[in-house]
Amino acid sequence: MSPLRPTALPPLLAGVAALGVCALGFAIRPNLPATRLFVLVHDPLLLALSLGAAAWVWRHPGCIGMPTVLVLALLMRLLAASEPPALSSDVYRYAWDGHVQRAGFSPYAFAPGDPQLAPLRDTAIHPHINRPTAHTVYPPGAQLLFLALPFHLDAVRGVFILLDLLTIWLIGRLLRDLGRDPARAVLYAWSPLAVYEVGNNGHLEAAVLPLLLAAVLARRAGRLRATGLWLGAAASLKLYPLLLALALAPPRWLRVLGPALALLAALYLAYGLQVGAGVLGFLPRYMGVAEDHNIGLRAALETLLQPVVHQHRREIAFGLCLLAMAAGLLWVARSTAPLEEKVRDLAGVYLLTVPTALHPWYALWLVPWLCVAPRAAWLWLVATVPLSYLKYATPDGVMPAWVVPVEFVPTAALLARDLRRRPA
Repeated sequence: MSPLRPTALPPLLAGVAALGVCALGFAIRPNLPATRLFVLVHDPLLLALSLGAAAWVWRHPGCIGMPTVLVLALLMRLLAASEPPALSSDVYRYAWDGHVQRAGFSPYAFAPGDPQLAPLRDTAIHPHINRPTAHTVYPPGAQLLFLALPFHLDAVRGVFILLDLLTIWLIGRLLRDLGRDPARAVLYAWSPLAVYEVGNNGHLEAAVLPLLLAAVLARRAGRLRATGLWLGAAASLKLYPLLLALALAPPRWLRVLGPALALLAALYLAYGLQVGAGVLGFLPRYMGVAEDHNIGLRAALETLLQPVVHQHRREIAFGLCLLAMAAGLLWVARSTAPLEEKVRDLAGVYLLTVPTALHPWYALWLVPWLCVAPRAAWLWLVATVPLSYLKYATPDGVMPAWVVPVEFVPTAALLARDLRRRPA
Protein backbone atom coordinates (compact mmCIF):
# COMPACT_ATOMS: atom_id res chain seq x y z
CA MET A 1 0.00 0.00 0.00
CA SER A 2 1.45 3.37 -1.01
CA PRO A 3 1.88 5.94 1.77
CA LEU A 4 -0.65 8.74 2.07
CA ARG A 5 0.46 11.85 0.24
CA PRO A 6 0.73 14.93 2.45
CA THR A 7 -1.25 16.90 -0.13
CA ALA A 8 -4.15 14.43 0.25
CA LEU A 9 -4.74 15.36 3.88
CA PRO A 10 -6.68 18.65 3.45
CA PRO A 11 -9.33 17.28 1.03
CA LEU A 12 -9.62 14.08 3.08
CA LEU A 13 -10.22 16.10 6.24
CA ALA A 14 -12.77 18.20 4.35
CA GLY A 15 -14.54 15.04 3.21
CA VAL A 16 -14.64 13.57 6.71
CA ALA A 17 -15.93 16.87 8.10
CA ALA A 18 -18.61 16.87 5.39
CA LEU A 19 -19.67 13.41 6.56
CA GLY A 20 -20.01 14.84 10.05
CA VAL A 21 -22.27 17.62 8.76
CA CYS A 22 -24.46 15.09 6.95
CA ALA A 23 -24.60 12.93 10.09
CA LEU A 24 -26.04 15.84 12.07
CA GLY A 25 -29.36 15.35 10.33
CA PHE A 26 -32.37 17.58 10.81
CA ALA A 27 -33.21 16.23 14.25
CA ILE A 28 -30.53 18.35 15.97
CA ARG A 29 -33.14 21.13 16.20
CA PRO A 30 -36.52 19.35 15.95
CA ASN A 31 -38.43 22.59 16.57
CA LEU A 32 -36.70 24.37 13.69
CA PRO A 33 -38.08 23.84 10.15
CA ALA A 34 -35.80 21.62 8.11
CA THR A 35 -35.66 24.22 5.34
CA ARG A 36 -34.29 26.85 7.73
CA LEU A 37 -31.89 24.36 9.33
CA PHE A 38 -30.57 23.41 5.90
CA VAL A 39 -30.00 27.05 4.93
CA LEU A 40 -28.40 27.99 8.26
CA VAL A 41 -26.30 24.88 8.98
CA HIS A 42 -26.03 22.10 6.41
CA ASP A 43 -25.77 24.13 3.23
CA PRO A 44 -23.15 26.73 4.29
CA LEU A 45 -20.93 24.18 6.05
CA LEU A 46 -21.00 21.70 3.18
CA LEU A 47 -20.57 24.52 0.67
CA ALA A 48 -17.44 25.76 2.44
CA LEU A 49 -16.01 22.25 2.70
CA SER A 50 -16.71 21.30 -0.92
CA LEU A 51 -15.38 24.59 -2.27
CA GLY A 52 -12.29 24.30 -0.08
CA ALA A 53 -11.65 20.74 -1.22
CA ALA A 54 -12.18 21.73 -4.85
CA ALA A 55 -9.81 24.70 -4.57
CA TRP A 56 -7.13 22.46 -3.06
CA VAL A 57 -7.56 19.79 -5.75
CA TRP A 58 -7.30 22.49 -8.43
CA ARG A 59 -3.94 23.58 -7.01
CA HIS A 60 -2.64 20.07 -6.29
CA PRO A 61 -3.62 17.78 -9.19
CA GLY A 62 -3.44 14.10 -8.33
CA CYS A 63 -3.60 14.65 -4.56
CA ILE A 64 -6.64 12.35 -4.25
CA GLY A 65 -8.14 9.79 -6.61
CA MET A 66 -11.63 9.34 -7.97
CA PRO A 67 -12.32 6.29 -5.76
CA THR A 68 -11.93 8.52 -2.69
CA VAL A 69 -14.21 11.18 -4.17
CA LEU A 70 -16.84 8.56 -5.05
CA VAL A 71 -16.76 6.68 -1.74
CA LEU A 72 -17.14 9.83 0.33
CA ALA A 73 -19.86 11.10 -2.02
CA LEU A 74 -21.77 7.83 -1.58
CA LEU A 75 -21.50 7.98 2.22
CA MET A 76 -22.72 11.59 2.26
CA ARG A 77 -25.77 10.70 0.16
CA LEU A 78 -26.56 7.64 2.27
CA LEU A 79 -26.47 9.77 5.41
CA ALA A 80 -28.76 12.32 3.76
CA ALA A 81 -31.10 9.50 2.70
CA SER A 82 -31.27 8.12 6.24
CA GLU A 83 -33.96 10.71 7.00
CA PRO A 84 -37.30 11.31 5.26
CA PRO A 85 -37.31 13.92 2.48
CA ALA A 86 -37.08 17.21 4.34
CA LEU A 87 -36.97 19.89 1.64
CA SER A 88 -39.28 18.60 -1.09
CA SER A 89 -41.94 15.91 -1.54
CA ASP A 90 -41.52 15.37 -5.29
CA VAL A 91 -40.02 11.90 -4.87
CA TYR A 92 -43.33 10.64 -3.50
CA ARG A 93 -44.98 11.59 -6.80
CA TYR A 94 -42.32 9.68 -8.73
CA ALA A 95 -43.08 6.49 -6.81
CA TRP A 96 -46.83 7.05 -7.09
CA ASP A 97 -46.80 7.65 -10.86
CA GLY A 98 -44.98 4.36 -11.41
CA HIS A 99 -47.37 2.56 -9.05
CA VAL A 100 -50.38 3.92 -10.95
CA GLN A 101 -48.97 2.85 -14.32
CA ARG A 102 -48.32 -0.69 -13.15
CA ALA A 103 -51.97 -0.86 -12.10
CA GLY A 104 -53.05 0.06 -15.65
CA PHE A 105 -53.86 3.76 -15.16
CA SER A 106 -52.31 6.83 -16.74
CA PRO A 107 -50.98 9.51 -14.37
CA TYR A 108 -51.89 12.01 -17.09
CA ALA A 109 -55.55 11.01 -16.80
CA PHE A 110 -55.91 10.30 -13.08
CA ALA A 111 -54.72 12.57 -10.26
CA PRO A 112 -53.62 10.94 -6.99
CA GLY A 113 -56.82 12.11 -5.31
CA ASP A 114 -59.08 10.57 -7.96
CA PRO A 115 -61.60 8.17 -6.33
CA GLN A 116 -60.85 5.48 -8.94
CA LEU A 117 -57.32 5.20 -7.55
CA ALA A 118 -58.46 4.75 -3.95
CA PRO A 119 -57.60 1.00 -3.92
CA LEU A 120 -53.99 1.87 -4.78
CA ARG A 121 -53.44 4.20 -1.86
CA ASP A 122 -51.06 3.33 0.95
CA THR A 123 -49.95 5.00 4.15
CA ALA A 124 -46.27 5.56 3.28
CA ILE A 125 -46.38 7.28 -0.13
CA HIS A 126 -49.83 8.62 -0.98
CA PRO A 127 -50.38 10.94 2.04
CA HIS A 128 -47.19 12.87 1.22
CA ILE A 129 -47.93 13.64 -2.45
CA ASN A 130 -48.09 17.35 -3.22
CA ARG A 131 -50.94 18.67 -5.38
CA PRO A 132 -53.00 15.47 -4.96
CA THR A 133 -55.77 16.86 -7.16
CA ALA A 134 -53.42 17.68 -10.08
CA HIS A 135 -52.37 15.37 -12.90
CA THR A 136 -48.67 14.67 -13.20
CA VAL A 137 -46.33 17.32 -14.65
CA TYR A 138 -43.53 14.95 -15.68
CA PRO A 139 -42.81 14.13 -19.37
CA PRO A 140 -43.17 10.63 -20.86
CA GLY A 141 -39.50 9.67 -20.47
CA ALA A 142 -39.80 10.33 -16.77
CA GLN A 143 -42.96 8.23 -16.63
CA LEU A 144 -41.13 5.37 -18.30
CA LEU A 145 -38.44 5.64 -15.63
CA PHE A 146 -41.04 5.79 -12.84
CA LEU A 147 -42.65 2.65 -14.26
CA ALA A 148 -39.38 0.81 -13.64
CA LEU A 149 -38.90 2.13 -10.09
CA PRO A 150 -40.07 0.20 -7.01
CA PHE A 151 -43.00 1.53 -5.01
CA HIS A 152 -40.74 2.27 -2.07
CA LEU A 153 -39.30 5.63 -1.09
CA ASP A 154 -35.82 4.46 -0.06
CA ALA A 155 -35.52 2.22 -3.13
CA VAL A 156 -36.32 5.16 -5.42
CA ARG A 157 -33.76 7.35 -3.69
CA GLY A 158 -31.25 4.51 -3.82
CA VAL A 159 -31.61 4.27 -7.61
CA PHE A 160 -31.08 8.02 -7.94
CA ILE A 161 -28.01 7.89 -5.68
CA LEU A 162 -26.49 5.24 -7.95
CA LEU A 163 -27.28 7.41 -10.99
CA ASP A 164 -25.65 10.36 -9.25
CA LEU A 165 -22.49 8.32 -8.70
CA LEU A 166 -22.54 7.65 -12.43
CA THR A 167 -22.77 11.40 -12.97
CA ILE A 168 -19.67 11.94 -10.83
CA TRP A 169 -17.78 9.23 -12.74
CA LEU A 170 -18.78 10.79 -16.07
CA ILE A 171 -17.63 14.22 -14.89
CA GLY A 172 -14.28 12.60 -14.08
CA ARG A 173 -14.16 10.99 -17.51
CA LEU A 174 -14.88 14.33 -19.21
CA LEU A 175 -12.14 15.97 -17.15
CA ARG A 176 -9.71 13.20 -18.08
CA ASP A 177 -10.57 13.62 -21.76
CA LEU A 178 -9.77 17.32 -21.41
CA GLY A 179 -6.41 16.55 -19.79
CA ARG A 180 -7.45 17.67 -16.32
CA ASP A 181 -7.49 15.98 -12.94
CA PRO A 182 -10.67 13.84 -12.68
CA ALA A 183 -10.81 14.56 -8.94
CA ARG A 184 -11.99 18.08 -9.79
CA ALA A 185 -15.39 16.36 -9.85
CA VAL A 186 -15.29 16.85 -6.07
CA LEU A 187 -16.96 20.25 -6.60
CA TYR A 188 -20.11 18.43 -7.68
CA ALA A 189 -19.64 15.23 -5.67
CA TRP A 190 -19.53 16.90 -2.26
CA SER A 191 -21.68 19.95 -2.98
CA PRO A 192 -24.69 20.40 -0.69
CA LEU A 193 -26.95 20.89 -3.70
CA ALA A 194 -26.10 17.43 -5.06
CA VAL A 195 -25.86 15.64 -1.69
CA TYR A 196 -29.26 16.78 -0.44
CA GLU A 197 -31.26 17.25 -3.63
CA VAL A 198 -30.35 13.71 -4.66
CA GLY A 199 -29.64 11.91 -1.39
CA ASN A 200 -32.41 13.36 0.74
CA ASN A 201 -34.94 14.74 -1.75
CA GLY A 202 -34.38 12.21 -4.54
CA HIS A 203 -34.88 14.63 -7.40
CA LEU A 204 -35.23 13.59 -11.03
CA GLU A 205 -32.18 15.63 -12.04
CA ALA A 206 -30.11 12.67 -10.86
CA ALA A 207 -31.36 10.78 -13.92
CA VAL A 208 -31.03 13.76 -16.29
CA LEU A 209 -27.37 14.56 -15.64
CA PRO A 210 -25.77 11.25 -16.73
CA LEU A 211 -27.64 11.56 -20.04
CA LEU A 212 -26.43 15.12 -20.58
CA LEU A 213 -22.84 14.17 -19.81
CA ALA A 214 -23.12 11.19 -22.16
CA ALA A 215 -24.38 13.59 -24.86
CA VAL A 216 -21.42 15.92 -24.38
CA LEU A 217 -18.93 13.02 -24.41
CA ALA A 218 -20.54 11.63 -27.57
CA ARG A 219 -20.41 15.04 -29.25
CA ARG A 220 -16.73 15.41 -28.40
CA ALA A 221 -16.14 12.01 -30.00
CA GLY A 222 -18.01 13.06 -33.14
CA ARG A 223 -20.82 10.53 -32.64
CA LEU A 224 -23.68 12.78 -33.73
CA ARG A 225 -26.59 10.33 -33.73
CA ALA A 226 -25.60 9.10 -30.27
CA THR A 227 -25.42 12.73 -29.14
CA GLY A 228 -28.98 13.26 -30.37
CA LEU A 229 -30.30 10.13 -28.69
CA TRP A 230 -28.70 11.00 -25.33
CA LEU A 231 -30.01 14.56 -25.60
CA GLY A 232 -33.50 13.37 -26.52
CA ALA A 233 -33.50 10.95 -23.60
CA ALA A 234 -32.52 13.76 -21.20
CA ALA A 235 -35.23 16.05 -22.62
CA SER A 236 -37.81 13.30 -22.23
CA LEU A 237 -37.19 13.42 -18.46
CA LYS A 238 -37.17 17.21 -18.15
CA LEU A 239 -37.71 19.41 -21.18
CA TYR A 240 -35.14 22.16 -20.57
CA PRO A 241 -32.02 20.11 -21.53
CA LEU A 242 -33.17 20.39 -25.15
CA LEU A 243 -31.75 23.94 -25.05
CA LEU A 244 -28.28 22.41 -25.05
CA ALA A 245 -28.84 21.49 -28.69
CA LEU A 246 -27.64 25.04 -29.41
CA ALA A 247 -24.18 23.86 -28.37
CA LEU A 248 -24.33 20.18 -29.28
CA ALA A 249 -26.00 20.28 -32.70
CA PRO A 250 -24.13 22.80 -34.91
CA PRO A 251 -23.15 22.54 -37.66
CA ARG A 252 -24.71 19.11 -38.29
CA TRP A 253 -28.14 20.09 -36.96
CA LEU A 254 -30.17 17.31 -38.54
CA ARG A 255 -27.91 14.47 -37.42
CA VAL A 256 -28.21 15.59 -33.79
CA LEU A 257 -31.67 17.13 -33.55
CA GLY A 258 -33.27 14.47 -35.75
CA PRO A 259 -32.70 11.56 -33.33
CA ALA A 260 -33.41 13.80 -30.29
CA LEU A 261 -36.76 15.03 -31.57
CA ALA A 262 -37.71 11.62 -32.96
CA LEU A 263 -37.17 9.95 -29.58
CA LEU A 264 -39.04 12.72 -27.76
CA ALA A 265 -41.94 12.58 -30.24
CA ALA A 266 -42.16 8.78 -30.03
CA LEU A 267 -42.42 8.86 -26.23
CA TYR A 268 -45.05 11.61 -26.28
CA LEU A 269 -47.01 9.69 -28.91
CA ALA A 270 -46.87 6.46 -26.92
CA TYR A 271 -48.34 8.12 -23.83
CA GLY A 272 -50.53 10.53 -25.79
CA LEU A 273 -52.44 7.72 -27.52
CA GLN A 274 -54.28 7.15 -24.24
CA VAL A 275 -54.95 10.74 -23.20
CA GLY A 276 -54.41 12.99 -26.24
CA ALA A 277 -53.50 16.55 -25.30
CA GLY A 278 -53.74 15.49 -21.66
CA VAL A 279 -50.19 14.15 -22.04
CA LEU A 280 -49.07 17.67 -21.10
CA GLY A 281 -50.53 17.04 -17.65
CA PHE A 282 -50.06 19.84 -15.14
CA LEU A 283 -47.44 21.57 -17.32
CA PRO A 284 -49.65 24.38 -18.73
CA ARG A 285 -50.82 25.31 -15.22
CA TYR A 286 -47.19 25.33 -14.08
CA MET A 287 -46.78 28.60 -15.98
CA GLY A 288 -49.45 30.26 -13.84
CA VAL A 289 -48.99 32.78 -11.06
CA ALA A 290 -49.76 30.20 -8.37
CA GLU A 291 -46.48 28.42 -9.17
CA ASP A 292 -44.25 31.51 -9.00
CA HIS A 293 -41.23 30.92 -6.79
CA ASN A 294 -37.87 32.65 -6.59
CA ILE A 295 -38.50 34.81 -9.65
CA GLY A 296 -35.40 36.84 -10.49
CA LEU A 297 -35.33 38.78 -13.77
CA ARG A 298 -39.10 38.73 -14.12
CA ALA A 299 -39.53 40.27 -10.67
CA ALA A 300 -37.12 43.06 -11.60
CA LEU A 301 -38.95 43.67 -14.88
CA GLU A 302 -42.35 43.80 -13.18
CA THR A 303 -40.98 46.37 -10.73
CA LEU A 304 -39.62 48.51 -13.57
CA LEU A 305 -42.89 48.25 -15.50
CA GLN A 306 -45.09 49.12 -12.53
CA PRO A 307 -45.08 52.94 -13.01
CA VAL A 308 -46.01 52.73 -16.70
CA VAL A 309 -47.92 49.45 -17.16
CA HIS A 310 -51.12 48.90 -15.21
CA GLN A 311 -52.50 45.78 -16.89
CA HIS A 312 -50.93 42.50 -17.98
CA ARG A 313 -47.66 43.45 -16.31
CA ARG A 314 -46.87 39.83 -15.52
CA GLU A 315 -47.48 38.70 -19.09
CA ILE A 316 -45.32 41.49 -20.54
CA ALA A 317 -42.48 40.74 -18.11
CA PHE A 318 -42.84 37.04 -18.91
CA GLY A 319 -42.43 37.77 -22.61
CA LEU A 320 -39.45 40.04 -22.03
CA CYS A 321 -37.77 37.26 -20.02
CA LEU A 322 -38.25 34.86 -22.90
CA LEU A 323 -36.75 37.41 -25.30
CA ALA A 324 -33.79 37.91 -22.95
CA MET A 325 -33.36 34.15 -22.70
CA ALA A 326 -33.46 33.71 -26.46
CA ALA A 327 -30.92 36.50 -26.97
CA GLY A 328 -28.60 35.10 -24.31
CA LEU A 329 -28.83 31.54 -25.56
CA LEU A 330 -28.16 32.55 -29.16
CA TRP A 331 -25.24 34.74 -28.12
CA VAL A 332 -23.65 31.83 -26.24
CA ALA A 333 -24.37 29.43 -29.10
CA ARG A 334 -22.60 31.70 -31.61
CA SER A 335 -19.51 32.13 -29.44
CA THR A 336 -16.21 30.39 -30.13
CA ALA A 337 -15.86 29.07 -26.59
CA PRO A 338 -15.11 25.35 -26.05
CA LEU A 339 -18.11 23.02 -26.07
CA GLU A 340 -18.16 22.40 -22.32
CA GLU A 341 -18.09 26.15 -21.60
CA LYS A 342 -20.96 26.78 -23.99
CA VAL A 343 -22.99 24.05 -22.30
CA ARG A 344 -22.21 25.65 -18.92
CA ASP A 345 -23.27 29.10 -20.06
CA LEU A 346 -26.43 27.88 -21.78
CA ALA A 347 -27.52 26.29 -18.50
CA GLY A 348 -26.60 29.45 -16.58
CA VAL A 349 -28.45 31.80 -18.96
CA TYR A 350 -31.54 29.63 -18.69
CA LEU A 351 -31.48 29.79 -14.88
CA LEU A 352 -30.86 33.53 -14.88
CA THR A 353 -33.70 34.41 -17.27
CA VAL A 354 -36.32 31.72 -16.69
CA PRO A 355 -39.65 33.48 -16.01
CA THR A 356 -41.22 30.63 -14.04
CA ALA A 357 -40.27 28.98 -10.75
CA LEU A 358 -36.61 28.48 -9.89
CA HIS A 359 -36.35 25.87 -7.17
CA PRO A 360 -32.89 25.03 -5.79
CA TRP A 361 -32.68 21.63 -7.48
CA TYR A 362 -33.24 23.25 -10.89
CA ALA A 363 -29.69 24.61 -10.60
CA LEU A 364 -28.23 21.14 -10.26
CA TRP A 365 -27.68 20.75 -14.02
CA LEU A 366 -25.27 23.70 -13.96
CA VAL A 367 -22.87 22.26 -11.36
CA PRO A 368 -21.11 19.51 -13.40
CA TRP A 369 -19.85 22.03 -15.94
CA LEU A 370 -18.37 24.17 -13.15
CA CYS A 371 -16.06 21.26 -12.34
CA VAL A 372 -14.67 21.62 -15.85
CA ALA A 373 -14.70 25.40 -16.23
CA PRO A 374 -15.70 27.37 -13.12
CA ARG A 375 -17.24 30.80 -13.59
CA ALA A 376 -17.77 33.16 -10.67
CA ALA A 377 -21.25 34.25 -11.72
CA TRP A 378 -22.61 30.73 -11.92
CA LEU A 379 -20.78 29.64 -8.76
CA TRP A 380 -22.51 32.47 -6.90
CA LEU A 381 -25.93 31.49 -8.27
CA VAL A 382 -25.46 27.82 -7.37
CA ALA A 383 -24.22 28.76 -3.89
CA THR A 384 -27.11 31.11 -3.10
CA VAL A 385 -30.13 29.50 -4.77
CA PRO A 386 -30.83 27.31 -1.67
CA LEU A 387 -31.68 30.55 0.18
CA SER A 388 -35.06 30.37 -1.54
CA TYR A 389 -35.92 27.51 0.83
CA LEU A 390 -36.46 30.21 3.47
CA LYS A 391 -39.88 30.82 1.89
CA TYR A 392 -41.09 27.56 3.40
CA ALA A 393 -39.72 28.41 6.84
CA THR A 394 -41.79 31.59 7.28
CA PRO A 395 -45.20 31.56 8.98
CA ASP A 396 -46.91 33.25 6.01
CA GLY A 397 -45.06 31.31 3.31
CA VAL A 398 -43.55 34.49 1.84
CA MET A 399 -39.86 34.50 0.97
CA PRO A 400 -37.79 37.24 2.67
CA ALA A 401 -37.44 40.23 0.33
CA TRP A 402 -33.63 40.17 0.46
CA VAL A 403 -33.25 36.64 -0.95
CA VAL A 404 -33.83 37.38 -4.65
CA PRO A 405 -31.43 40.38 -4.76
CA VAL A 406 -28.74 38.35 -2.97
CA GLU A 407 -29.08 35.56 -5.53
CA PHE A 408 -29.40 37.49 -8.76
CA VAL A 409 -27.77 40.92 -8.42
CA PRO A 410 -24.22 39.62 -7.76
CA THR A 411 -24.74 36.94 -10.41
CA ALA A 412 -25.63 39.57 -13.00
CA ALA A 413 -22.78 41.85 -11.89
CA LEU A 414 -20.19 39.07 -12.07
CA LEU A 415 -21.48 38.01 -15.47
CA ALA A 416 -21.30 41.59 -16.75
CA ARG A 417 -17.72 41.81 -15.50
CA ASP A 418 -16.81 38.63 -17.37
CA LEU A 419 -18.44 39.84 -20.56
CA ARG A 420 -16.48 43.09 -20.45
CA ARG A 421 -13.24 41.13 -20.15
CA ARG A 422 -13.77 38.49 -22.80
CA PRO A 423 -16.44 36.88 -25.00
CA ALA A 424 -18.56 33.99 -23.71
